Amino acid sequence: MFALGLRRAVSRRYPSPALLAADAGHAARLSTYLTDLVAPHGLALAPDALTPVRGQSYGEMAVPLLPVDPVDLLVLAYDVPDISPGRAVSTYLTHVCPGSPMSFAVSDQGRAAAFMALSLMQTYAATHPRAVLIAVEQADLPYDPGVPVTLPAAHAGIALHLAADAPPSSVTVTPDSDAVLDSLDGLDAATVVLGGGLAGLADDVKADRVVLADPAQPMTGVWEALAGLDLATAGRIAVADHDPALRYLCVAVFG
Repeated sequence: MFALGLRRAVSRRYPSPALLAADAGHAARLSTYLTDLVAPHGLALAPDALTPVRGQSYGEMAVPLLPVDPVDLLVLAYDVPDISPGRAVSTYLTHVCPGSPMSFAVSDQGRAAAFMALSLMQTYAATHPRAVLIAVEQADLPYDPGVPVTLPAAHAGIALHLAADAPPSSVTVTPDSDAVLDSLDGLDAATVVLGGGLAGLADDVKADRVVLADPAQPMTGVWEALAGLDLATAGRIAVADHDPALRYLCVAVFG
């Protein structure tokens, strides 16, 4: 069985608004787009929602994370806090990515989005042996979503560079249960990275090293922590998180 393994992980923070924020024409198009997005749900943009534009363009966030060498598969995962299935948005990256890869996006799975993307990517390992997963989240929502949401503290993004000739990895995304800790006990990993949804279990996880993700970055935090590891010395790595809204237990094991 072919499986994509981890070669490299990098992370990036974006301290400033997108360059598109200074483009008045883009702001007008964005206002129309967002109005069309929220109107069917009985919502409306605030009059000053885009004055100024504080958010990031997913495309602008992704471009600095793109590989310099050709890849066969490119996947974007992102979390719009109030998004629900059927309200996905998308961006286009293949025209600026070396190799003209096959691509798709996962955008309605909350903090499980990157795990879900990794799981889907494994099915293409035999025919697309060079792959990159990019996951991004932004700290601004330019409209009232009408439901309680938690925004991350900062615009952030990560890239996982994967290859079929690297040590194989495995990914599971499963409905949670009362036996969450039992699921983590069997990880057999030297280093365990825990997302904010599992931070309370840190003292109970059996591993040589347990790393806690930044809880202020609900979706990218675990992957930023992974990018901060020395992959040459970390041994077998398990990355785990729990999405309380979707009730998904997510585990990725590398090496």
